[in-house]
Amino acid sequence: VHPKTGRVCVPIEVSNCSNFDPFQVPTLGQLMKELDDFEAAGKPDDGTDVAFDWQKTSLKEPFEKFQKSFLVPLLNEERRMQREEREKRAAAMGDF
Repeated sequence: VHPKTGRVCVPIEVSNCSNFDPFQVPTLGQLMKELDDFEAAGKPDDGTDVAFDWQKTSLKEPFEKFQKSFLVPLLNEERRMQREEREKRAAAMGDF
């Protein structure tokens, strides 16, 4: 959270950073209001599953993009590297 503006740090797409408007980033007060509004409205009827508070706010879109474009590929790469290391150790030990 920026100490002077109260705006929350959000991930941005590097390929689209020229279109990023820092004044569109939510403030803590705005996020608190969004959470209150969500809770007052009750559970959504559209069948979406909301597990985390950020999914109830305007942080949802940037966080989901960050997950999809960075975190999921990073996790997949880490899993691939771990699998290759296990296979290499198993081959060295003759434990296929």
